[in-house]
Amino acid sequence: PEEAYQLYRSLSDSIRNLPTHKIRDYLANMELIIQSQLEKILGYSGIECSDGATVESVFMAGDGVDENPLDLLEEFKRTAQTAVSLKVLLKQRGVGTEGLVLPVPQEAIRQQLRHLDEQEQQQRVRAREKITEMKQDIDGMLQNRAYPEAMKAMLKDVQRNLDRDLKRIDSGGSLAGLSFIADAESVTALEAPEEVVLEAPSADDEADTPGFSEMASRWLNTPWDTTWEDIKKGR
Repeated sequence: PEEAYQLYRSLSDSIRNLPTHKIRDYLANMELIIQSQLEKILGYSGIECSDGATVESVFMAGDGVDENPLDLLEEFKRTAQTAVSLKVLLKQRGVGTEGLVLPVPQEAIRQQLRHLDEQEQQQRVRAREKITEMKQDIDGMLQNRAYPEAMKAMLKDVQRNLDRDLKRIDSGGSLAGLSFIADAESVTALEAPEEVVLEAPSADDEADTPGFSEMASRWLNTPWDTTWEDIKKGR
């Protein structure tokens, strides 16, 4: 494939000029590393995204004992690309190479990919629901006359980003590029003046009803199946 030759062209001259036996040894070592990396990645990919606590614990890894899965994935990508480029280099010299022995059957990987695709679609639905809930809540805040204009201007910027997020989700764009998490963190860090009253509490409400910033902070640290309405109800 053309992509393989693009990787080959990225090889340095020092590697291209290595003796053939050195390249074959180098490739054999890299394929052992790839097998080990792939086993770990497949383990991470089996985690259910609906289990928020498990997902959070995995991505908090990286303290020197456990590998961060994102770092592992990036390292796997670089290793695999280098291995492919070396295969092309050997092919250019007329030396054949065997296929990589996968740690699990190919069908198992295909099944895992299908499972991950299903989970991604579920996360898209949940992300859209949460963004919509947040937009509705901000709409109510913008109608509150007690809010200072500076804060309303910031919230309008958040609304515009949320609209772009919805378009990104609907068009099939990557969830990694959504802006609403960063915007929500900005809202959380913003402190409203003490004299501003977000809502007039009813007689049944407790005096310490959390404001938007506190609720946003709680929401950002909840599992995916927790809705914005759940946070507002104190669940």
